[in-house]
Amino acid sequence: MKTVFRIMLVVLSAGLLGACALPRGGPSTSEVVESGRNEMLLLPITHWQGETENAGAMALMPDIFRTSGATDFQTLRRGDILSVTISEAAGNGSFPQTIVTPVTMESVEVAQDGAVTLPFAGQVQADGLTTAELTTAIRRRLVRQLFRPEVYVTRTGSTGRSVTVTGDVAQGGAVPLTPQSSRLSAIVGAAGVVREEGAEYVVEVHRDGTTAEVGIDTLYSDPSYDIVLMPGDVISLRRDSRFYIIMGAVGDAARVPLPRNDYMLIDALGNARGLEDTTADPTGVFVFRRASSMANDAGQDVIYRMNMSEPSNIFAATSFPLVPGDIVYVSFAPFNQTQKVLRAISGVSSLASSATRLR
Repeated sequence: MKTVFRIMLVVLSAGLLGACALPRGGPSTSEVVESGRNEMLLLPITHWQGETENAGAMALMPDIFRTSGATDFQTLRRGDILSVTISEAAGNGSFPQTIVTPVTMESVEVAQDGAVTLPFAGQVQADGLTTAELTTAIRRRLVRQLFRPEVYVTRTGSTGRSVTVTGDVAQGGAVPLTPQSSRLSAIVGAAGVVREEGAEYVVEVHRDGTTAEVGIDTLYSDPSYDIVLMPGDVISLRRDSRFYIIMGAVGDAARVPLPRNDYMLIDALGNARGLEDTTADPTGVFVFRRASSMANDAGQDVIYRMNMSEPSNIFAATSFPLVPGDIVYVSFAPFNQTQKVLRAISGVSSLASSATRLR
């Protein structure tokens, strides 16, 4: 009777085991490879070089920002602030001296009608002239009232030739453009980035409804992104919110902020405390990447495969850059499922033994 009961219990337990799928943390290596063949583009990790520009740039710079000419600081415009000094030579008897000492007028603004208003000279058109041309125009107005007048005009600032800086900066607001500080790096440097330790920052430039974007480290390391700014541009600095996901048979599965432009696959694996010794399949390290994050002729999502049992693949991982939205997945080793089956069978056997003793 005991034997019959034991057999029935084992058969019942085995049936229950067969009816229930063993839990898994994700697809196996063979399942990922099979889906890569049928649904997505499966490539070895060494093929990343074909998309270097898209994978590593992490920047957006439309042509409108690269092709715009330099700001014209020679020609005066509405909103420019001038310093004007007028002096007069000593009188010769016929022309008494009107101005004994030179008169300097600071903060003379070119008005919206394009003119400046000065004592003795009245309104003088300035918009479109250089400072030298305006000097000549003012002197011509003064020769009928002053004896050998001398005029000196310099541009000291502008309310209309400026950009606006916002975001995580120490000094935001309107910033005037000058010949010495008209490029993006100069304006960002003058504003001062309020950095948090370990955080990366992105610089955005908004112009006429179009936005350029570049990581702050890229801005200072690659001169091609150090664009010339135009009056009216809005510059915004913010923390970089891009991320990647690492999951599967790793030490720490997590959603992780992408800390910098040159963050490599080997960095992600290292920060996740590597592969789990007892569960990971070293031949099945994958990077899932959306087609929108890269360039390929087929326009397909791509799975990159890394085989950590091959030393060459480990070297390749040191130069494989992650891009925002990447999913790093480490598959579980096949023997891990076998261990689960054995543990389940062992549990059933123990149950049968216990039941027999109870009988």
